[in-house]
Amino acid sequence: MHSRMDASEGSALRRQPKQERSRERLDEILKVAMELIGSKGLDAVTMKEIATNAGGPIASVYQYFPNKSAIIATLYECYALNIRALVADKLTHIDNWEDVGAAAETVFDAYFKLVSEHPPTQDLLNAIQADNNLKSADVAETRLHADMFSAATARFVPAPRRMQYNRTVFLMFYMAAGAVRLALMLRNDQTIDISGDFKAMIRRQLQLFKADDATNDAD
Repeated sequence: MHSRMDASEGSALRRQPKQERSRERLDEILKVAMELIGSKGLDAVTMKEIATNAGGPIASVYQYFPNKSAIIATLYECYALNIRALVADKLTHIDNWEDVGAAAETVFDAYFKLVSEHPPTQDLLNAIQADNNLKSADVAETRLHADMFSAATARFVPAPRRMQYNRTVFLMFYMAAGAVRLALMLRNDQTIDISGDFKAMIRRQLQLFKADDATNDAD
């Protein structure tokens, strides 16, 4: 879920770790917090429990985080950096219009895989929706992901339609998170294919922006 670099750069931290031992301690606190959220749910987890399971006194948690909300915010920051890297990785080698739809589906599949294979992430995302500040941060982060996608693909869209295309891509990225949550909720219902239907919808929406000569830049 997180990496040492992600953890040490969290803006919600009370203080930044300077030494290797401190960075390892911070990583362990975040790792344990995520595991407890996944096993018990966010509301049931306490700062004391996080400290105990991380193998240290509660003061060692409070020196980095003023409260549990700050831990959640830092976990979200780590998650957000991971998603940025995921999106960037899937936007390489887009050479023609057909690659645009394929890239959109690949991003969705990779995101679905990340969330479905790490249940605590689902609890983290639910917690974000209950916090107005984090919810706003999540919208801004989603816009960033959409801007990354648009920057890599808008050259295949006729210039007069690029603003509308950017709005559609943003909506597509925002709706993807909800589609993943719904797909995971209904994953045992063999009569429903949320992921397949959502990707088909993405394909249809993107196709509306295809230029007559989509292999060339539309300037």
